[in-house]
Amino acid sequence: MNKIYIVAEIGCNHNGDFQLAKIMVDEAKAAGVDAVKFQTFKAELLISKIAPKAEYQIKVTGNTESQLEMTKKLELPYDQFIKLEKYAKELGLDVFSTPFDMDSIDFLATRNQKMWKIPSGELLNLPYLEKIAQLQIENKEIVLSTGMATIDEIKQALNILKGNGVHSNQITILHCNTEYPTPFEDVNLNAIKGLKNEFPEYRIGFSDHSSGYFAGIASVPYGITFIEKHFTLDKNFEGPDHKASVTPDELTLLCQGIRAVEKSLGSEEKKVTESERKNKIVARKSIVARVNIKKGDTYTVENITTKRPGNGISPMHWHEILGKTAESDFNEDQLIKHNGFDMQEV
Repeated sequence: MNKIYIVAEIGCNHNGDFQLAKIMVDEAKAAGVDAVKFQTFKAELLISKIAPKAEYQIKVTGNTESQLEMTKKLELPYDQFIKLEKYAKELGLDVFSTPFDMDSIDFLATRNQKMWKIPSGELLNLPYLEKIAQLQIENKEIVLSTGMATIDEIKQALNILKGNGVHSNQITILHCNTEYPTPFEDVNLNAIKGLKNEFPEYRIGFSDHSSGYFAGIASVPYGITFIEKHFTLDKNFEGPDHKASVTPDELTLLCQGIRAVEKSLGSEEKKVTESERKNKIVARKSIVARVNIKKGDTYTVENITTKRPGNGISPMHWHEILGKTAESDFNEDQLIKHNGFDMQEV
């Protein structure tokens, strides 16, 4: 299988602090991700003055300020994003950002951004979808998150994208649950199978909002091609997404776990691998002399047994050997040899 593309979702967990964002890029690189992702928005263009906070936002940030006031503090100015983009690329990371308003789409288009993540909340935003779909950017890819969505709603979004010139091979659909953090009983990894069956012409990935890194690693055998995970330096930082994010240590374990499971999946063929072949002689057994045996003696359960190593006559010939006559002398523990019986291959 191809390597899963691992994205550290820095999002707005930098809390509007450029230096903090830069440290997060360093930590993400050290953890082993392929890319870092930010969120680009102007709060006034994203949120109305009357928009309420989500329940999870109230839980972690209180209800003394509006969603607009909270989000305003999390903005990353365009010029700072450009510096972070340059810095991340110098480290060998891919970097992209999710736009949350039309002006931010225009800005990121000036950066010739190749990967465009459509967040779950914009899945049914027709003008937003059309604008991204119509961007004339070579090798453009679209990643469509599907939290809170039904299959019919996903189809609606895909039809808009395709109707505006985007091909299915440019789109990755992400299974997602939009609760922060997502209870494990609502992660529903089996929905990845459903998406693969419903949309066989698309790549399928996973946007994981559950606690820790368990679900992310568990998603690998489902055949995902892309995974993103919210990332923070400290879950106790002020802000809406930190509690549902992984720390640097957890992000490292996520990356290591994904790469280990990728290697572990193998094929459906059950075969002797080269790494284990050498152990056959050590772990398997052969028919050996239990005691000293003289030529002409009859093999019985009293004078033969099975012991390691496994390069003699296989114990699977036990009943065939019993009752036969020894063709030579054998010392205790010596491998029995008998005409017509091959030694085991190792």
